[in-house]
Amino acid sequence: MQKKLNSVQIRLCSIKRREFQRDVYRPGVISLSRLVWGSLGGGLLLTIIGILSKTTGIAVLFPPLAATCFINSTCVYLRVARPKSVIVGHFVASIGGLAGVLAGDFLAGGTDFAVSLKLGLAVLFAAVLMQIFDADHPPAAATAAIPAILPLPMSMYLFPVYMAWGATITVLFALAWNRVWFEYPASDEEHRTRHAGLFMDKAQILGLGLCAMSFALMCCKLVAPNFYYVGIWLMTIGVVVLGSHHFYELLRIDSDEGINEIRRLCEKN
Repeated sequence: MQKKLNSVQIRLCSIKRREFQRDVYRPGVISLSRLVWGSLGGGLLLTIIGILSKTTGIAVLFPPLAATCFINSTCVYLRVARPKSVIVGHFVASIGGLAGVLAGDFLAGGTDFAVSLKLGLAVLFAAVLMQIFDADHPPAAATAAIPAILPLPMSMYLFPVYMAWGATITVLFALAWNRVWFEYPASDEEHRTRHAGLFMDKAQILGLGLCAMSFALMCCKLVAPNFYYVGIWLMTIGVVVLGSHHFYELLRIDSDEGINEIRRLCEKN
């Protein structure tokens, strides 16, 4: 059954591959596929994160990751659901949140406006960092805001890495869960070529691979601390690769254009 009510479309068709295509598996369409597969995926994913956090001793902030679980299961065709946006977004937003708290304490510590200022600065800094590193991910704004109002369940120095660890879980789950029916990450205007079977740039795949390896190593926190410490550094490197590859691409393009310009000048002379 299909009905169109103003801007909302209702599709109560059986769960099949057609119902997971970009034009119908999206916000604005109430479909049996999203209601069942998307909702089940989001709930299952957050449960897995909770279990892993408890068993490994790696604390995370659940509210922002819950929003990520929803996006990675029901809004997967959006750019904000891509692995880079998810992992790098939570990492840099954590840094922005901490910077906002420190700046707020410095500017208005001890006043009635301290919390409000810290909240505003945390989201401001997080928004700037997410845009600079091409990692726009709305749930990460909550990652930035929470330190302004609640004590962190981990050291502030580990906050960005732990949130990247949790974000990596959401991406790995999405890779397995969504690809039962469709490609994840999905192709878009900038990602039309597959590398290693994924619609991602080679540098992004390298960064994601490093994050996945570090996730496994960090899970050894309670049984093999040395692996855990290696995982912390490897996660940081993976995020750097994921979040900065577009700068290298920009430099490469500028360099190529400069070389071509020099060649044209030499040919004229």
